[in-house]
Amino acid sequence: MKTVWRVLALTAVFIPMSVGRTDNKPAAENKLAALERFVGEWEVDGKWSDGNSLHARGVYEWGLGKTIMKAKTFVRDGDKEYQRYESVLAWHPEKKGLYEISFAFDGAISEYLIESKDADTLHFGWEPFHGDKPSKVRQVIKFLDKDSFRWTVTLKDGDEWKQLIEATWKRKGK
Repeated sequence: MKTVWRVLALTAVFIPMSVGRTDNKPAAENKLAALERFVGEWEVDGKWSDGNSLHARGVYEWGLGKTIMKAKTFVRDGDKEYQRYESVLAWHPEKKGLYEISFAFDGAISEYLIESKDADTLHFGWEPFHGDKPSKVRQVIKFLDKDSFRWTVTLKDGDEWKQLIEATWKRKGK
């Protein structure tokens, strides 16, 4: 009986230790490599296709042991700033790719697949997240260097894609 208790006691000690180890990186971390460049705070000053100005700030940080990335987007409206979006970017095991779930200030929820086109280019929303519902919005992010990326957003209008904005985000403080 003492042997059984010793085994149980050792199991109770060593199983949690092995589960909580941080020196073995989770497999999902490598799958998020394309997102690593985003970590930090970014700013953009641009113009929408209708002529309205956009002044915004984005904050990207790792979450949950680097298995997800969290993003918050704030838009300046005059002298005030408000949070417009909060997003989670992660690896989707069933879709075998990166994806984003974005929550808007007005309650809207968007889901996008993210494709890594090359070392510097990401496509959001080009492939449908839900196969029967293609996205009406596409985004392309092209890193120009470690502290800036060009952001292009297009909207499906009938049979055509119309550009809504092309602007350059810059790492804050650079």
